[in-house]
Amino acid sequence: MLPTIAASVLGAGSPFDAEAARGKLPPIDTTDPTRCDVSALDKFADTRAAFSQESSGGNMVEAIVDVRECDFSGKNLSGKVMSGVILERADFTGAKFVGSQFARANARSAKMAGADFTDTNLYSTQFEGADLQGANFENSILTGSTFGRNEEGTWANLKGAHFEGALVSSSDIGRICENPTLELTTKKYELGCRATR
Repeated sequence: MLPTIAASVLGAGSPFDAEAARGKLPPIDTTDPTRCDVSALDKFADTRAAFSQESSGGNMVEAIVDVRECDFSGKNLSGKVMSGVILERADFTGAKFVGSQFARANARSAKMAGADFTDTNLYSTQFEGADLQGANFENSILTGSTFGRNEEGTWANLKGAHFEGALVSSSDIGRICENPTLELTTKKYELGCRATR
């Protein structure tokens, strides 16, 4: 049974669920003056942590947290619940997410160069086209996460990213290793990518 949620992030009658079903996101709600505050990331945190699949799929419109195009660069967000959050094109350059819950977040085309994801649960997070240059994924859970190309054909930038001790399935490793921005030493020693012919 889902917990009762008293408030609404996007408001009643939101087009989010219909748009999400078509793979598109609704326009950014610019009427909320606190949308880009760190406190916005705490909205419905317990609900999103427990029901990340439902909230990220648009099935819990009232629990959607949309911080697209916001600037959180350099912020210490360690321990925050980022599960199910829409982070597209937001700036998290140099941010710290140590020990955070980040399952099923949408971080497509986000700026996350130098971000620290140590000990973070990133299960099934979408990083297509994100700038992750120099990001640290040490001891993080990356099962089901994607690092491919965004709609414009831009690969997630993994140059200088570190994956030591990360939990990644063999099929996920195969997909990550297709990314041409990965450095050879990272491919060989941290991910164990198989040599291509």
